[in-house]
Parts: sequence; C-alpha cells; structure tokens
Amino acid sequence: MDFRQLQYFIAVAEDLHFGQAAERLQITQPALSKQIAGLEKMLGVQLLFRTKRTVALTPAGQTFLQQARQLLTQKEAAIQLTRRTGCGEIGHLSIGFTPRAINTVLPPLLRDFWQHYPKVDINLIELSTDVQVKALNQNTIDLGFLHPPIDQRRLQLYPIFEESIVAVLPPDHALASYDTIPLKALAHVPLIIPPPQVGSILYGRFLQICQKAGFQPQIVKESFSLDVRLCFVSAGLGITFIPEHFQFRVGNHLVCRPLDDLPLYLKFGAAWRKESINPALRNLLKIMFAQIPMHTPLELD
Repeated sequence: MDFRQLQYFIAVAEDLHFGQAAERLQITQPALSKQIAGLEKMLGVQLLFRTKRTVALTPAGQTFLQQARQLLTQKEAAIQLTRRTGCGEIGHLSIGFTPRAINTVLPPLLRDFWQHYPKVDINLIELSTDVQVKALNQNTIDLGFLHPPIDQRRLQLYPIFEESIVAVLPPDHALASYDTIPLKALAHVPLIIPPPQVGSILYGRFLQICQKAGFQPQIVKESFSLDVRLCFVSAGLGITFIPEHFQFRVGNHLVCRPLDDLPLYLKFGAAWRKESINPALRNLLKIMFAQIPMHTPLELD
C-alpha cells in the first residue's frame, strides 16, 4: 500500500462514483478500479459495495476512510516537520558561554534569533573556555562563547572583541593613589586571580609578564567566581583583576585602576565545530555575523 492508493480510495469514498473520482484524479476509470481492487486484496476486506449504478462504503470501508485521512494528514505533517527541521526552523541548540557573553552579545543575539526561529529550543550552559573547547570537540555543545586563544584544529573561531584588564582594590590600599599602576608595583602585593584551569589566558600570560619583569607574583587566592574574588578584595586579602567593561560589577566600596606596562588583554569570541551540520546553528551564525561583522565574514551558503 502506498499513499497514492489512499488518495484514490478517499476520492472514491467522497464521490461514491468511480467516473467522477477518476476525472478528479486525472486517471482512467479502469485504472482507478484496478487500484481499489488491489487495495482491497491487500487488506483482505471489501471496502466498497459496487453495483452498476451505485457505490457505497462497507463498515470496513468507513473505518478505513477515517484512518486513510489520518495517515495522509500525518504524512503531510511529517514532511513539513522534516523540511522545517532541515532548514533550521525547528531543532535544538546547546550553547556554552563564559559570564562575559551574558553582558554583551548573547541577549541581543538570542532575541533576534527567537524572533525568526521561535520553535528552536536553546540550552545555555555556563562553562569555562577550556571546558567549552572539550565540549565542542565531543559534540555536547554546538556553539561556545569563550576567550581565545584556543586549540582550533577542529574548530572555527570568530573573534568578537578584546578588552584591557584593570586592577580592583580597596580605596585605602597603597596602590589606590596611582592613576595608573606600574607593573613592578605588583611585585610584593598579594594577588587574587582565577585558577589556571578556568582562567588559563589571564593566569599563564600574567605569570610570564611578571617573570619577564623580574619578579614572581604573590598569588594568595584563586577563584573562578568574580563575586568571590571581589569579596576577598573587600576583606583586605589582596587585589584582583577584571576586564575593563566589568567595572560596573565592582560597586562603590572598591576602586579600579588601569595597569601600566601590562600588555594583557582578554579576548572574546565564538567557536563551533567546522564539520557541524546543525541547520539551526547555521541560522544563528548568520544572525551573529549580521550583528557583529568581522573583516572577512565566513560564507555559509
């Protein structure tokens, strides 16, 4: 049994006339009769009472008419659902992000995306950069908003912006008197920074810069949480560092100062698997490219 036979049967059942149904279907009456006879033989039941002048549905035919209509409706729904999924109108996206994304690109990007694709389910997961790279390679997330540099062997990276790092300290701290804190002034100051496994860019690069300047930084606390680091600073345990655009998180009880001779920048970008075939991701990337153009936007078509 194929869908064409269902269409033929429904036409005859609605018209109760082989000639009229054949004309509507644009086939010959003998061909239509042959199709209905074949359908009845396959089902093993009689669907229609036939005389020279009348056609009527049998009880089995009445039941099959309802089922045939449902099958055709389900077929059309399946086709439409498949097509919409294939073009990314329906689907699922899993997105990893660092806190920087929440205050910059992610809200407007999701707002525009859902205006065009409201049926796509998006799961947001806060992850460090290193964990995002692992999750991308393991196909557990589709897109990551993270801090380069990263291992790009299987990934496509889209740079978004970079920003300077500033120091955060109590207003009565000795270094608060500086308009710009020189690097060597940090030589004997207790520091609170993200741990290497979650802040590898800041941690590793910062250590290299300090060692090149002739001193080993005094790291007394490590925490991934910015709020925890700020709490430690408020308690007088040391000073910490944040991206310049995070200064709004500091509050009035702490002060921020730029750093001199510290070529340290926090980069931010998006990454995804080069071989990704998720059509919903392709639609999201097109919106992202429009919102955040790069010098050479990638071609997705």
